[in-house]
Amino acid sequence: MISSLDYKIYKAIQQDKKLTEIYLGYQELDWYYTKARYSATCTEAIEFTLFDKTICGLLQIEEHLSLEEIGGILGFNVIDNPSEKRYKDNAEYEILKEALQSLQEYEMIEGGDIDFSYCTLTTIGKEYVEKGKKFKIHQDKEFDLFFDYTSKQHDKAKENFEFIKGERAVNNESVFDYEDEGFLKSFAEKQIPNIYNPEKLNSFKDTVCLNKTHYRTILYRIFLLDISTGKPRVLVFDDTSNKINDFFTDYIIAQNYLIDFNSYIATEFEIKNYDNKENILIENLIDFQDKIDLASEDENPENVLSVLNEYYNNSVYIEPELFFVEIERFVKQADKEIWLSFDEINEKLIAIIFKLFDVVVKNNKYLFLSLIDDTLYENQIEAIIEKSESSDNIFVLVKENIPSFNYGFDNAGTWLEFRINEVFLPVLINGEMQSVKKPFIFKSPLIDYNKINHLRNEFAEGYFDFFYKDIAQVLIDFNYEEQYDIQEYNKLLNITKSLHPFTSIEKYKNKFNDIEQLKQAQIIKVKDKRSLNIIAEITKVSDTLSNKKEPTYVFLEKLYNQIEKEKEKCLEEEMKLFIEIETKLKNSKKDIELASKRKSIIIDTNVLLEEPNIIEIIGINQTIVLSAKVLDELDYLKTRKGLKENAQSAFRNISKHQNDKNILLKLSNTKLLPVDFDKNSPDNLILSVALQYTKRNPILLTNDKGMSLKAKTLEIPAKTINELKKILDLSKVAYSKKTNKNSNRNKRNK
Repeated sequence: MISSLDYKIYKAIQQDKKLTEIYLGYQELDWYYTKARYSATCTEAIEFTLFDKTICGLLQIEEHLSLEEIGGILGFNVIDNPSEKRYKDNAEYEILKEALQSLQEYEMIEGGDIDFSYCTLTTIGKEYVEKGKKFKIHQDKEFDLFFDYTSKQHDKAKENFEFIKGERAVNNESVFDYEDEGFLKSFAEKQIPNIYNPEKLNSFKDTVCLNKTHYRTILYRIFLLDISTGKPRVLVFDDTSNKINDFFTDYIIAQNYLIDFNSYIATEFEIKNYDNKENILIENLIDFQDKIDLASEDENPENVLSVLNEYYNNSVYIEPELFFVEIERFVKQADKEIWLSFDEINEKLIAIIFKLFDVVVKNNKYLFLSLIDDTLYENQIEAIIEKSESSDNIFVLVKENIPSFNYGFDNAGTWLEFRINEVFLPVLINGEMQSVKKPFIFKSPLIDYNKINHLRNEFAEGYFDFFYKDIAQVLIDFNYEEQYDIQEYNKLLNITKSLHPFTSIEKYKNKFNDIEQLKQAQIIKVKDKRSLNIIAEITKVSDTLSNKKEPTYVFLEKLYNQIEKEKEKCLEEEMKLFIEIETKLKNSKKDIELASKRKSIIIDTNVLLEEPNIIEIIGINQTIVLSAKVLDELDYLKTRKGLKENAQSAFRNISKHQNDKNILLKLSNTKLLPVDFDKNSPDNLILSVALQYTKRNPILLTNDKGMSLKAKTLEIPAKTINELKKILDLSKVAYSKKTNKNSNRNKRNK
């Protein structure tokens, strides 16, 4: 178990501590200090302004000058004498007068009267004018000073104690003379540089100590042991800042910290002679520390993190404090289940548990938590139970006795037990190598399954029947006629989740199977109902598309949006219902795109047999490509009974238009075919012609489904006669709009 203070200390030292440095514990350290309140006459030096420097410079040359004389020298119009054509500038007069008043307030000059008819430097003015400063005197100004009784290093006292938690302590009147100004000024510059700073000429005098309060604060000596060398290290932890304090640490080290360390070891640990035997823990930690040192040499933080992750995953021994500080990491490593037993409770553990709940739920794992029944934390335990009841993943048992089993995780089917083991570590005491016993968490795959099974039965007795009755009632009352959204459907899918950890228990198997069957029956009904609703919505969209003779991009986008809104309500398995309508919409968009451009239409033989006048149907606005293979097949079919008439008609039509500019006769180019296409296949010879027009919007016009599939693999659109007619109708609309735009543009130009 870890205390709140141990937790905070380990968090503070974790980044600085080597893996081979073991946290042994802490010892309270009393530190005494005083906070005193003072009143004094303070002199504040202020830099000269340009006016200050100029005026004082003139008064150094001339013993006394009037405001008018100073103004005259500076070229200001401060005298009103029209007879001499001199006119007073009130703004310049006020600026000069304010500058003189400021110097008078700082006791740098005397003005003679309110009109400054006789200005001269004062004694202090003559003294300080050379320093380029003026001085402001603050009578009875108050300030605080701090005194460090323990270290006597008052320079750092304010920095160390101003915000630290302390309690009132016994008065130590005789230690310092609190009104010795020489003594106070020996460290005042560090504590109150705005009041006392010889370099800036800020000072104080006539000091009076108004009050003083003596304090004691509790710091903590932290003891670390490097098991690779046996050498100790001592740090000082400040509970106020939750940090290691370098000042206190350096002081303790300078005061022969080894005495404190040896005293702590002798008091808190069992010491034995060092037997120099092989130690798995030591070898394990030294090995990982060597890897970290090596990774640190290339100054790549990611390499260091990689080694640390390896350590967390594979280290056999773990410091108990590290386990609790990094418990979220270990929980995330678990595959499905986490079993935790705590025979003690404290505030820090309660906070850790609540944090773990969020991690467990977020990562969809099961947590089995056994807590000792502790009346001191009755309210907190009730809060833990209440929070666990809102989740299907978390089970809590409060018991009077907790078994020796501590922590267990299943890791990809392999159980790991984290149990406390006592280990002897080498430590250098008075120049001799000894060993001390320290508890470690040992990670072992040899978990006692009997304990796990016994605990599982205990949890099942407290949870299974309660959950079973509640779930069964929900399933019986389930109204599948209503249309359930995804959230409700997912609740149905996961309704038996809380029972799954107990299905391995023989006496609950039949009950679980019964409730699973009931759940599956309701799921089928809900899925059927949902599918009917989805198909109805898809049919509406499909009918809207079919009824639109001349669809536009805007129209298709509107239908796309309808489909997307429906998909947002659907499960992953229901997405397949949308494939057909999405394909239709996609093809319609492609048809609009094709319709807006001049196309190269490669005609298959079967189309010419079905529609001998296809050239007239397509018209002159598209390029018509006839492959030599098609002509060859037509020539052959002229003699075939049943096809003879249409083949001859197609030939005549081709002959009639063969000289038209949009009619092209092409030979095949089998080099363009993929290697796995038969170069002698008639269909493939026609496809090789289509491949020659890939950059000129090709369409393969065919009624052959096999030919269409081949064209699709070559990314060539394949259309039937009816599909092409729709595209040509769209082309006419697009062409008409383009013609109208050009006509209107020509009219405007005229």
